[in-house]
Amino acid sequence: MKEKDKWYKGGRPEMKPEERATRVVQVRFTQAEYDQLLARKATVRTLTVSTYVRAVCLNKPLRLKPERSTYQNILLSLIQETRSDVLRIGVNINQAARRINSTTDYQDLQREVNKMASDMARFDAQLREVMGTILKDGGEV
Repeated sequence: MKEKDKWYKGGRPEMKPEERATRVVQVRFTQAEYDQLLARKATVRTLTVSTYVRAVCLNKPLRLKPERSTYQNILLSLIQETRSDVLRIGVNINQAARRINSTTDYQDLQREVNKMASDMARFDAQLREVMGTILKDGGEV
C-alpha cells in the first residue's frame, strides 16, 4: 500500500466492531401495514426503513421533518436557483480577475472586479440567511 493510501483511504470511517449492526431480524407485514409503516417513516428524518424501525423499537429519539407550505417550497426552490446562478457568476468573476492579474495591470478594472466579487459574497450570505429563516429549524438546503 502506498504512503498516500495509508493517509487517506476515503469514504466513511470504519465503525468499531461493537458498533456494527450484525444481527438480522426478519419481519413480515401485510401491504396495509407496510404502507402505514412507510407513511409514519415519511414524517421523520431517517434515510431507511431499517433505521426507522431500529429507532422506534429501541426508543431512540427521531427528528421530525419540518412541515412546509407549498409557498415555502416554491420560495426555497427559487432562492436555491438564484443562489446557484449567483455562485456561477462569482466563478466567472474569479476567472476574469485571475486573467487580469496574470496578463495586464489594469488596476482600476481589478478593483472593480474585486468589488463585484465582494458584493456577490455578501449577496450569497444574505440568501443563506433568508433560507435559514424560511427553514426555521436550521436544516441544510
